[in-house]
Amino acid sequence: MPEQFSMQIMMRLRQIFQEMSKHSKHIQENYKITVPQLICLQEVYEHGPISIGALTKIVFLNNSTVTGIVDRLEKRELVRRNRISKDRRQVHVEITDAGIKFIQEAPKPLHTRFYDRLKQFDEEKITMIMWALEMLVDLLGPEESPMDIPSPPSHLAQPGSEITAETEI
Repeated sequence: MPEQFSMQIMMRLRQIFQEMSKHSKHIQENYKITVPQLICLQEVYEHGPISIGALTKIVFLNNSTVTGIVDRLEKRELVRRNRISKDRRQVHVEITDAGIKFIQEAPKPLHTRFYDRLKQFDEEKITMIMWALEMLVDLLGPEESPMDIPSPPSHLAQPGSEITAETEI
């Protein structure tokens, strides 16, 4: 039975990647900014002056990548670096007026649009999505790593319970 579904699952994953790629291209072509740049700019906007180290942790990118992004945003005058002490390593990034205007006019990053749609679901459906994604991560992980299949949501784990029209995603 898994054989008949494996190709369908892979096709759905490709659709997800394609949607992410389309959104990214749209932003880059129409706003001349990459999605990681937009995300960093949004975080600087939301958090006020912030160190590159803190920004790195928030956006889950490495330090050199974030430094390069800040360089490009600074070149476009969307952010500026401020030294906060005599120690040259102590630098905070803050958004400029041009950056604020850009954020107000730019499209929402895909994760924001996704969040807005996801919050329309009840907790049970969100739990099912998370469970399915965790299983997919394990299935697609490296062969040498042991699969750590998460427990199903409680309504699926109970004997005799079945997915009904109300619990389907």
